[in-house]
This record gives sequence, C-alpha cells and structure tokens, in this order.
Amino acid sequence: MKRIRRENLIKRTASVLGNNKGASMVLVTILAIVVLTAVVILRVTTTTFMASSNRQLNQDQAYELAASLGASIDKLIEEGKYSIADAPVGNPIYDQSNFPDLPDASVKAEVSNIMDGTEVIGKRLTVTGKVGKSSYVYTKEYRV
Repeated sequence: MKRIRRENLIKRTASVLGNNKGASMVLVTILAIVVLTAVVILRVTTTTFMASSNRQLNQDQAYELAASLGASIDKLIEEGKYSIADAPVGNPIYDQSNFPDLPDASVKAEVSNIMDGTEVIGKRLTVTGKVGKSSYVYTKEYRV
C-alpha cells in the first residue's frame, strides 16, 4: 500500500490553487453550489406556498357555500316565503354533496331549537359547508 504524504498533498493543493486554472475551478464550484442551493430553496418555498394556497382556496370555497346558502335561506325567511317555526328539527332542510368542480364538497342546512329550560324560545339555523378538509359553519338565531 502506498503511503500519501501529507506535505505532498498540501503542496499539490497549493500549487493548483495558486495558478489561474485552480482559482477559476474553485470559483466555478462555489458559484455552482450557490446556484443549486438557491434552486432547492425556491423549490421548497414554491411547494409550501402552493400547499398553503390550496388550503386557503378550500377554506374560501367552504365559506362561500355556507354563507351563500345561509343568506339565501335567511332572505326567504325575512320575505315570509319560508317559515322557520314550521321547519323540521333534527332533519336537514337542505343537503347537497355533489359539486362538479369542488373536491369532496357538501353543504347542509339544519334547524334546531333554542331552549330556555324546558321552553322553546327560538330556532337556530346552522349551515355547514365543507370542501376538502376545510369547513365553515354559518349560524343565525330567530325568535319565534
């Protein structure tokens, strides 16, 4: 086995780095490392932002589903076209789950009683919108 002397390795390294070819090789290597590091950082950042924007989009879509259905039902109640007092308690008054452009989307509206002890003092409209893993709940209370 051939022994490599440390002094020779140091002298050879110093001679390579001492001439112009060695210096430019080191400079190119450093620049390549900087560029590759920047590419990796940009890729990770882009992936993180895309995941965050998809999650935010699902939250916004769930909000739109629940808020728009809740506002529509509220308008029907205010105009007297739907009676909240006669609404079935415990069963959904509206339930839809097949939206073509939304992933795993559903919206459901239910009416529940507002109790004061044993007496019913009002009704609560609860609309739940779900898109993907995000959900939004719209509630409004009515005195009857």
